[in-house]
Amino acid sequence: MKINNRIANLPQYHFNEIDILKDKLKKQGREVIDIGIGDPDLEPPKEVNETLIEALSYKGYHNYPKGNGIAKLKQAIIKDYKLNYGVDLTEDEVLITIGSKEALSNIIPTVCDINDYIILPDPSYPSYESCSKLWGTIPYKMPLIEERGYFPNLKLIPEKIKKVSKLIIINYPNNPTGANLKKDFLEEVKEMCEKYNIVLCNDGAYKEIVNKKEDKLSILMGGINNCIEFSSFSKAFSMTGYRIGYVVGDKNIIKSLGEVKNNIDSGQFMPIQYSALRAIKDCKYYIEYINEVYRKRKVLAESILDEKNIKYFKGEGTFYIWCKVPKGYNTDEFCSELLLKKGIVVTPGSAFGRLGYGYFRIALTKDEEIIRNTLNRLDSYSKN
Repeated sequence: MKINNRIANLPQYHFNEIDILKDKLKKQGREVIDIGIGDPDLEPPKEVNETLIEALSYKGYHNYPKGNGIAKLKQAIIKDYKLNYGVDLTEDEVLITIGSKEALSNIIPTVCDINDYIILPDPSYPSYESCSKLWGTIPYKMPLIEERGYFPNLKLIPEKIKKVSKLIIINYPNNPTGANLKKDFLEEVKEMCEKYNIVLCNDGAYKEIVNKKEDKLSILMGGINNCIEFSSFSKAFSMTGYRIGYVVGDKNIIKSLGEVKNNIDSGQFMPIQYSALRAIKDCKYYIEYINEVYRKRKVLAESILDEKNIKYFKGEGTFYIWCKVPKGYNTDEFCSELLLKKGIVVTPGSAFGRLGYGYFRIALTKDEEIIRNTLNRLDSYSKN
């Protein structure tokens, strides 16, 4: 059977490869500790699970949901944006999605035609590039480098690329580096997008996971024209398996994205939407709780990395630490050695693009005792 060339040419999703290798080692009786994948170990708020169980018994909740999401959840998101960012939204500027990953894929055919250009960061979440190629668009990679705090130099994007690009995707707080959005960069990128009529999209999946509450920013601050922002309940409320997220922003883009969505899926299961509603209305305490948990884990992990002479970027958001591979190793060799000799899974920077080479990512998704014991297995490396 012959399959679509775009699918045949997609690289295998890195985390699937790791799962296969982990299972193989476990069958051999090896202990494997995964501090690579960003799947929180913390349980969701108890109110969320209680609401899901209760909603399962409600009449009519097992029917097809409204494709664009229930009104109550939209209203709660509107209130949240007003409270946290001072942004005024209406219901036609909010779309409920089956996780933010679905929205990431669907925004591409919403905005772009085949062979249109999309501007993407490098390093970045691997699905940006794979979704771009899957939909037949052409990704242009803008470098994120540590010397600039992992912000792109927009002036280095060629004029001809700016003129033909339909969409730019940024991601702050940033996966994999932990860099957080800054007001001066936000102003700069919005100015560029307005000048060249490029849709600005921020993947804000980690926007609640920041070192300081005052560090929380949205790209919709200062105007929503031609801007959209993805968000998710996965990281903020440890609901990765629930698969619920949302998109907010320019109502014309939201409307078109909804049309794409309604031709691909039938919306998210209503009990899950009501669980998300309970989270955003009644569980704000949980966001403070997880930020404190991740802060303590980060302090612990950084202290051990310092002892081991492993350099890292001091990010202001997410629950990741972006580390430099010790001198004398290449990225994939180092990460393979950790897994095969130490039983430790980290994510090689190469999974995030060409500019990820020379780095690896640690996810703080294990408790402090596991983090301590795992990182103490690392060798001490030369300061040079």
